[in-house]
Amino acid sequence: MPKAFSIEEKKIIKNNLIEKGAELFGTYGLKKTNVEDITNAVGIAKGSFYSFYNSKEELFLDVLTQAEEKMIKKIMQILKKMKKDPRGTFKDFLHFHIQAPKENPIIQQIANKNTREYLVRKLHNNPKLKQKLQTYEYIPQFIEMWQKQGLIINRDPEILAGILKSIFTIGLDNEIIEYIGREKFPEIIENLINIIVEYMVISDSDK
Repeated sequence: MPKAFSIEEKKIIKNNLIEKGAELFGTYGLKKTNVEDITNAVGIAKGSFYSFYNSKEELFLDVLTQAEEKMIKKIMQILKKMKKDPRGTFKDFLHFHIQAPKENPIIQQIANKNTREYLVRKLHNNPKLKQKLQTYEYIPQFIEMWQKQGLIINRDPEILAGILKSIFTIGLDNEIIEYIGREKFPEIIENLINIIVEYMVISDSDK
């Protein structure tokens, strides 16, 4: 029988599970990390894990939620200058989204087709899953807000969001990078960013 924990102990252990889960999932991936790896890292019995989560996949969703919350905070910091410098800020916004998966393997994994399919198989009845699989679901909302402020062109927000999602995810596929050319890839991405900024952001001369 799993040990009974106090409310304070439960809070500490859950935070530790998320922290160690993030480290292990980030290093070895969701599939290769097992519950025992996580409980050994936290220092609790394997059976105690199930007092907090039904599966490692459920823990992964909490790890992902925390990673997304940190990501949104950074995005909001970047966007503070949007009205003052729309082009420069929008460019920083694009750079951040391209760089974020490289710096946070949890974000990179949820964009991976195999990980997403694995989660669907394991958690198909979990109500949180659909929302978590809608990567970059906040992008159309930002676009609509910027359109109302007269900063972004008046086109279908879903289409514009699709353009952004395309450039955000193109660098996650090594086969595509090799096909395009790894050596020139950073320069190609930079040119694509400049083209998107030029197309989407309304300059003073356009007003």
